Amino acid sequence: MKLPSTILPVIQPFLSLLLSLPFPLLLLTLASLPLASAQLDKYAKLAGLSYFGTAVDNPRLSNEQYMSVLQGSGEFGSLTPINAQKWKNIEEVQGVFTWTEADAVANTAKAGVGGTKTLRCHTMVWYKGLPSWVETTYSRADMEKILTAHIQNLAWHFKGRCYAWDVVNEAIDDNGVFRQSPMYKAMGLDFITFSFNTAAKADPSAKLYYNDYALESPSLSPGPKISITLAMLRTVKAQGGTIHGVGFQSHLKVGLVPSRAEIVSTMQQFLEAVDEVAITELDIRHSPLKLPSTRAMWDAQARDYGEVVGACLEVNKGYGGGRKCVGVTVWDFTDKYSWVPSEIPTEGEACMWDNNYVKKPAYWTVLNLFKAYAAGGSRRRAGMDGVDGGNGTLSEWASEAAAHRGPEALPGIGREEGTKTVVATTLATVRRVRPTARPKE
Repeated sequence: MKLPSTILPVIQPFLSLLLSLPFPLLLLTLASLPLASAQLDKYAKLAGLSYFGTAVDNPRLSNEQYMSVLQGSGEFGSLTPINAQKWKNIEEVQGVFTWTEADAVANTAKAGVGGTKTLRCHTMVWYKGLPSWVETTYSRADMEKILTAHIQNLAWHFKGRCYAWDVVNEAIDDNGVFRQSPMYKAMGLDFITFSFNTAAKADPSAKLYYNDYALESPSLSPGPKISITLAMLRTVKAQGGTIHGVGFQSHLKVGLVPSRAEIVSTMQQFLEAVDEVAITELDIRHSPLKLPSTRAMWDAQARDYGEVVGACLEVNKGYGGGRKCVGVTVWDFTDKYSWVPSEIPTEGEACMWDNNYVKKPAYWTVLNLFKAYAAGGSRRRAGMDGVDGGNGTLSEWASEAAAHRGPEALPGIGREEGTKTVVATTLATVRRVRPTARPKE
């Protein structure tokens, strides 16, 4: 087959690089090239997960290019509203509920190409994002009435549409101490049990989650956050509370990501207290961000994404392939809309797509993991090392490069170096990095 003349200049450096490789390595490299029609959600499900999803916020829904990736590519099987369902946005005035933005995200999930996308609903009770009328002193009885009205209205409005609710979000601080939220001040630890029981009665079919950051490893928090969270979950369940799962936010830093084994060990501890876990808010940022970006930066980020996603897959392997880590949600997929730069100006580029919607090496590393676990057997080890073992072809890779301006579009990386980035990342061995700091939420 004759390749179009417009593609030849793109693949010429890649061909030269391939021809310089020893023959066995050449075969391995060709086998590891990604398919142009790659779909993360499709391969995540083949690997044993229930979904691969992304968080979205309402301003993005009017961006045509963003929506073409969100809805038209089949990359995502789940959506999570970033802000639309938070208390201040839903009930800024007591007793007056506004559903417009939250319904827009829910309807986007319902209109998913190829079928309805899973909707992970977020969040019912959080110490931030509160309307001013909640941030005051209430008696226990008054707070119970406030929580009941808010949770019931949320659950009833979206009943039958939410696979899961993040019922309580970030109730414990970095030092392992309960946050002095208005809910805690009025009710103590009981506000958590009360919130979960109210949600369970309002929507019995939804999975109910506790969601928090710095749960992946004890080294991510200066205090005993993991042990305190586990104790809280056991206390709530002993009091009759209904908690099905724990969400690992995984807002992490490149080079400071816990090893796959550490994350697996922690997830297994939580699975002794709840039925399932999920990675609910994944992004891995460069800290500090150094521009222009380099191949080494992309490779390090790709390996770290592989550690986190690989831990979810490995947990399921330990339970005979059962879905105990049920899914992965990235906290938006493109750097164009990442939360990081506005909150931490010295850090950034945390997502799997760059500002121009070009897939980074992290994308292909995660895809290769899914494909390897889907295949099983000897290829699982290859997937853990970042090698796909699939059947992508050179022409398919060239089509992907032409459609998205390929690896040469990576900021600060030229065409030939960008081509080498794909090969180097695909062949990279996962690096275990000892974490020394926790991410800032």
